[in-house]
Amino acid sequence: MSYPWDLVMDLGYIAVLLIVAWLIRKALPFLKTFRVPDAIIAGIIGVILGPSILKILPFQTDRMAAIVYHFSTIAFTALALRREEQKGRTRTAISTGFYNGVSYAIQGGLGLLITLILIKTIYPNLFPAFGLFLPFSFAQGPQMAGSMGTEWGNIVLPSGKKALEFGTSVGFSFSTIGLFWACFVGVPLMNWLIRRRLKKEGKKPREVLKATPESVKVEEKGTTSDFSVDKMTIQVAIILVIYVILFFCLKGLTWVLSTYTPKDLASTIVPIFWSIQFVFGALIGTAVGKIIHTLEDRKILKERISDDHLLQHLGGLAIDFMIAASIAAIDIRVFQAYIVPILLITTLGGLATIGYTWFLVKLVWPKTFVEHFVAFFGDQTGTLASGMALLRGVDPEFKTSATSDLVYGSAMALPIAAPLIFVAAIPIYGLKTGQPQYYWWTLLILLGYLALVLGLWLNPWSFKYLTKHSRVDKVEKK
Repeated sequence: MSYPWDLVMDLGYIAVLLIVAWLIRKALPFLKTFRVPDAIIAGIIGVILGPSILKILPFQTDRMAAIVYHFSTIAFTALALRREEQKGRTRTAISTGFYNGVSYAIQGGLGLLITLILIKTIYPNLFPAFGLFLPFSFAQGPQMAGSMGTEWGNIVLPSGKKALEFGTSVGFSFSTIGLFWACFVGVPLMNWLIRRRLKKEGKKPREVLKATPESVKVEEKGTTSDFSVDKMTIQVAIILVIYVILFFCLKGLTWVLSTYTPKDLASTIVPIFWSIQFVFGALIGTAVGKIIHTLEDRKILKERISDDHLLQHLGGLAIDFMIAASIAAIDIRVFQAYIVPILLITTLGGLATIGYTWFLVKLVWPKTFVEHFVAFFGDQTGTLASGMALLRGVDPEFKTSATSDLVYGSAMALPIAAPLIFVAAIPIYGLKTGQPQYYWWTLLILLGYLALVLGLWLNPWSFKYLTKHSRVDKVEKK
């Protein structure tokens, strides 16, 4: 009998990279000063030692993606199980959902506009939906970008030619550059914002660094240790039980959609639900956590079984591995195709993301501006993992609502952003039928969608209700 070692070895390699990154940060004080998370350093080292450069570590993108996939669920389920004392989480999560919808529309509209200009000027044969890779990669991440690239790359035109050569490679090229924006633009932005805030508060960065603990106390006061199994075992068991519930819920949802919806619709929606399983895991974790905490508070459970500090450490562990794996999965060899239009679209897209994120976060989350800005920027240029990595640099214990907003906002964004998936099919129809006017119709639809979402979100009644806590409540002291 043979036992597969691939997953264990990949986790071992990532663990080694995390230790090396920790040692490097200890040896180079400026990394600590600039708050570069160990997980980002580990991921960058993984790219250098991986198959695309030095070929020392045998990383494979699909295996790294699997680690990101499962550890994201573990991380956010653990964090969702904690007792939540912040007010207005649902309201701010709804605002995050609207923000995501605005982000998708702006990135999609900008990417499509640049593509149409390139078609009219120097790239007449460019794939008309090329610019839509911007929201599918920056805002959605590598998984969605690769899936859309594969799907578009398999389209055969009436002439017999493929609609898009190297579609999968193009998708991963966009998402890779997005991750670089999250890391190499996001980290300097994060540090500048921290220094800016400290200057306003009359503090020096070194004082804050000295006051920032390298670790936190694991044992939570008030929890019992009268168990026949270790308390960490209980926390892990609860998370894995939720994982089982999540799996069967997604299986059931898949069956319902496959049975009662058109085949084409089901084949489009079902993979999306499975790709954001961490959102459903967090929702189930919240429900289970509420039940456990209620039973504990009413003394129905004689002993407390949940431990917020242990859950925080489990969530932090999973996030560190998830972040390192998501960066180590990058294959720089995918930059070879369409490099000029890719760089043009991603550069303008990255700058635009800074602009609208700054404006909207300043408007809706002024009390936690730094935390929400870096988290949202990292999420909307790279992945949820890169957003969490930047947030970890400024809020290492995940005390602000930015953590829950990232996760629950993704769930809230589902119904808001769903129409954009269908809008992406319009330029493809125009390409197949030889009717380029559909390209411009797509752009107009995106602009109309943007106006609709902004109107629903920022009208006086909705704005006052949704920002009651994010604009009034004080930030928790760290």
